[in-house]
Amino acid sequence: MLAPELLERLALLQDPWQHHAPTLAAPWLLPLHGVHEWVLGGPIDQPPMQAFLDMVAAACGRRAALADHASHGNDTSRDHHAAASCVAWVGHAVMPSAVIMHRRGMDLRHHVQVPGARTPAERLWAFEEAARSGRCVAIVVDASGWNAAMVRRAQLASSWHPDRAPILALAWRPQHEATVRSACTTRWLVQPVHDSTGAPPCPVDPTHPADPAWRIQAVRDRRGTLEHSAAGGILHEPGRSARAMPWSIAS
Repeated sequence: MLAPELLERLALLQDPWQHHAPTLAAPWLLPLHGVHEWVLGGPIDQPPMQAFLDMVAAACGRRAALADHASHGNDTSRDHHAAASCVAWVGHAVMPSAVIMHRRGMDLRHHVQVPGARTPAERLWAFEEAARSGRCVAIVVDASGWNAAMVRRAQLASSWHPDRAPILALAWRPQHEATVRSACTTRWLVQPVHDSTGAPPCPVDPTHPADPAWRIQAVRDRRGTLEHSAAGGILHEPGRSARAMPWSIAS
């Protein structure tokens, strides 16, 4: 049997999306294949759920547009895109509440939650099954405890395949794993911004401080597919008190 490292390199060579992968719309512009890891830095260590929900909504919107386009034609590739309609949330740490998803207009019938996947091996198995099912448009997973070999397996499961639609795969890792070796497509450092200087004021009350925000920065872009403008920035969380912790877990 070929070593995982060799299998990974072969997959990269055979991947036609390596340099021109479909991406999410701005401001994310993430390639829709491979695993994108998010590591928290700063005084908190919780998944940036509002950011994840935004990216998942963008992926679902793209899928809906493709499905609508496919309904006017018989293109097999578009049919594969249209068939992918589910979002999988793997691991209790990345579970958004049904209330939050409902408020964002998400159809809960298309969201599958797997809170019972408690160990790293169980979460990896659930991730691989979801990625290879051909039914998922996005997967969000708690990747804490994954070693380099496990990340390679997740990377291969979510890479491009001619019989499947591209998948948005988001993996959260706690900040103490920020230096763990990883084969992920991109890795992002997410830090809360406490100094709102330069942020737009509240439109209702200009004297009110700006909403909490995150500073995101790409610390690894393995395939060189990110545009320079998408490699970092500040994202503001709407509708929250400035005294609240930004983008805490949506529960």
